[in-house]
Amino acid sequence: MSPRDTQFRNRDLLTTARLTGLARRTAAVVLALGLAALVGALVLTTVGKDPATAYRGLYDGAFGTAAETKATLAQTTPLILAALSFVVAFRSGIFNAGGQGQVVMGAFVAAAVGASGAGDLPGPLAVTLVVLAGALGGALWSLPPILFKVWWGTNEVLTSLMLTYVAVLLNDYLVQGPFRAASVQPGANAQTESLKANAHLPVVLPDSQVTFLLPVGVILAVLVWWALRRTTLGYELRLHGHSPLAARSAGIRTTRVMIIGMLGSGALAGMAGAAIVGGVFQAGISPFPPDVGFNGILAALLVGTSPILTPLAALLFGALSQGGLGLQIFNGVSQYIALVLTATVILFIAPRALPEAWAKARRRLTGQGHRGGPHE
Repeated sequence: MSPRDTQFRNRDLLTTARLTGLARRTAAVVLALGLAALVGALVLTTVGKDPATAYRGLYDGAFGTAAETKATLAQTTPLILAALSFVVAFRSGIFNAGGQGQVVMGAFVAAAVGASGAGDLPGPLAVTLVVLAGALGGALWSLPPILFKVWWGTNEVLTSLMLTYVAVLLNDYLVQGPFRAASVQPGANAQTESLKANAHLPVVLPDSQVTFLLPVGVILAVLVWWALRRTTLGYELRLHGHSPLAARSAGIRTTRVMIIGMLGSGALAGMAGAAIVGGVFQAGISPFPPDVGFNGILAALLVGTSPILTPLAALLFGALSQGGLGLQIFNGVSQYIALVLTATVILFIAPRALPEAWAKARRRLTGQGHRGGPHE
């Protein structure tokens, strides 16, 4: 066999392996959904509700009309970005558990910029500044956990998660205090001054809150997938995610890789925050929706942290969230049954996703016994 034939054969084997892996992940997700639907049916039967009717209400609440479909897509937009945020960090060997805090800080910074004089700039420039401000806010909030990790070996799961609570409380203080809109009375719910009209994110579907960040999120999913597989930086991120020891042995500056991976993750989470304030509320708000970042983590784990599949996972979570309202409106079933279904999906996907995450975490810890070195 000639070298050229060997090259083509190896390429075919690699493609087959990738397609097989994708098929396995898809089958695992489908199985988890089926089992979750079965458990949900048992719960509904127990409370005296017809499962078929309830599931019809769940579907109608998510996709029954054009308006409900648009609402589902609006909820999907920040989830795509939040899921990609976790994927980028996880593939880099970092477990960013603080995505929610980065979403919150990105949202606040985006709202502050959109309500300032920057919002009076021409539309495309104002919108760009709002999105970039969100990305910057999320990236800066992600920086302390990764610096603590590379300087002192601190567990990034704990520090990023703890900073989430700091972000939530800081946002509440700022929105209810110094940045509260003059027209809003002090109280449990508050908002900042509204974004200037030019800073509102353009919608891509009429009479909806579906902004241009929805297609941008899908494009970013493809770009992340491509970058991880086809660029030098992507190779370094994946190698470090697989084995930090191997990355250092290959001469890769692991500190640089970890910081880049975490900053990219935080920037994507911050963009999710910008999508919420610029496309839905048009202002910074308190209290902030508490589940965007956490649902992004679950969506990413659901598809095995595959960038190319994250939009579909985000759509599922968006549909469950929006469809829960349909359950209550059309069937008199509490919308929280959708949360039961969501939790059940995770319960059935966890036996596959969590051991993989734990194995990667163990590899990172095994290869981390250092405080410095020439490649740091």
